[in-house]
Amino acid sequence: MKLKYLIPVLFGVLSMAVNAAQLTKDEAQIRSNINSFSALADQGAFEYLGRLFAPKLTVDYTSLFGGEPQSVSRQELMAQWAAFLPGFDATFHDLQNMKVAVNQDEAKATVDFTASHWLGKEGYWAISGEYEFSLTKAGSNWQITSVKLNAEGEEGSRDVLAEAPKHAKDNLEARESLKVSYQ
Repeated sequence: MKLKYLIPVLFGVLSMAVNAAQLTKDEAQIRSNINSFSALADQGAFEYLGRLFAPKLTVDYTSLFGGEPQSVSRQELMAQWAAFLPGFDATFHDLQNMKVAVNQDEAKATVDFTASHWLGKEGYWAISGEYEFSLTKAGSNWQITSVKLNAEGEEGSRDVLAEAPKHAKDNLEARESLKVSYQ
């Protein structure tokens, strides 16, 4: 391998090692929870998704839908999302550029996102922007105490938002029937 190719490779490996060494256990748990937030929502795994949230939390989607931030229990939030998200044929919440700041038992995180939603042959809607999360240490893990969506862009038609709840119950039941017991 020529030296001019080896230097960038070595620099990349060293910078990855330095970045990995700087990641604390708390930051890793927070990053895992936020990544799980999107993956579990997309999979309709609400019983697991609910574990990521504090018993009471604030949800702020006012930049997208107007209104006021909501104070809800995690059970209420999961019921709302279970009555909506499974109504789509598919959703994908793509997260990028996560930043985490930990201050003792409190943390803030931001992440750029694009949330894509498909319904039927033609139905598509996507929202992009930034999520802001607040988290609190709960025992040995971290729980989300607030989620704020800062909308920056939109594609497709919001018409699918009214259609999805009509299919949510049946789609969720179909997905639940696919669960595998490991015991």
